[in-house]
Amino acid sequence: LSCAQLFLFHTVTLRPPHNFTQCTTRGSFPQPWQETLYNMVGFACLFLLPLFIMVCCYARILLEISRRMGSGLFSSQDASLRCSRNNIPRARLRMLRMSLVIVSSFILCWTPYYLLGLWHWFCPRAVEKRISPALTHILFIFGLFNACLDPITYGLFTIPLRGGWGCPCRHGPPAQPPSPATGSFRCSASSL
Repeated sequence: LSCAQLFLFHTVTLRPPHNFTQCTTRGSFPQPWQETLYNMVGFACLFLLPLFIMVCCYARILLEISRRMGSGLFSSQDASLRCSRNNIPRARLRMLRMSLVIVSSFILCWTPYYLLGLWHWFCPRAVEKRISPALTHILFIFGLFNACLDPITYGLFTIPLRGGWGCPCRHGPPAQPPSPATGSFRCSASSL
């Protein structure tokens, strides 16, 4: 798909009042419907396809975790999330929350930009009269902000903040992670 862009994009220079050069597709399409079709293919490949892949991958992960829960490897006593020593129910819940946050942030960040793009592709004169170019740039930057949210989201769902491992808001010495030896003593002492 990107090879076609080598022939469609070219530089355009605007002389008055400033020398401004930009790489664009303006003038590359003989008919307006061809440019609209090109934009729709870009919309499908840059928004709809990644959204579909994300939903499918996270659904597959959740199904695999659910399959392992229901395979008989774990007893029904392990279903309670607070008391269980089994991490699969917790992982399933954490994965479900993380998946919802990641997909929601992608939709929230990119949908306004692409909705404005769809409106512009089908009614360009109406958009030029009603929407300032600054708003278009702001919506694009807001879409790019999604790339910054993903690592934060992954970090928030994988770093154990409740344990007090370096949490700056907790007073007192930071808790040490349990070693295999002390962890087993804690388990046996709590069971007594």
